[in-house]
Amino acid sequence: MIDFLFTVFGAVAVVCALAMVFARSPVYGAIYLIGALGAIAGIFLVLDAPFLAALQVLVYAGAIMVLYLFVIMLLNLGRDPGFRWWKNWRTYAGLALTGLLGYAAFTQSARTMSVRPPRGAQASFRVYDIARHMFRDPTMVFLIEALGVLLTIAVVGAVYLARRFTPEEQAAVRSAETTDASAAPTSLPEKPTNT
Repeated sequence: MIDFLFTVFGAVAVVCALAMVFARSPVYGAIYLIGALGAIAGIFLVLDAPFLAALQVLVYAGAIMVLYLFVIMLLNLGRDPGFRWWKNWRTYAGLALTGLLGYAAFTQSARTMSVRPPRGAQASFRVYDIARHMFRDPTMVFLIEALGVLLTIAVVGAVYLARRFTPEEQAAVRSAETTDASAAPTSLPEKPTNT
């Protein structure tokens, strides 16, 4: 049963990831990405890591995807006018390379492919151990804080780029541009001659 669930969640994750890549609407692409992240959370549950599954759903499929959808809708991105990927040779080269890499990875891991951890393996997925590692290591605390600052900067930048100027602001910018253009000298001043 575990192997079956692992295969189902893996297939859902791959299908949602491919649908995200080929989606023409950015909003649909973000929704497919939420499906892929949810399937990865299901894989974590199958692997007996409920804390990682909860983090996957809360942090990635929850908070970060809400941020992505907010930015996409704020920028008012429409549908892609139509890149004809099936007519481009790079598409087929990328698919062939992906297939070769997937085949190589599958053949290398076919002997050791198992969902269950080996006997005697002591993987610690307890909340206490993960929290102790995260908050006692100063490097990890710094990385978490830096990630929060980076996400805040990204949201502020997206809001600024998507800002719609009022007609008064547009007129002020135009008048400033024309004033700067008229104040600029049309020709270089002549050099004074020493006589």
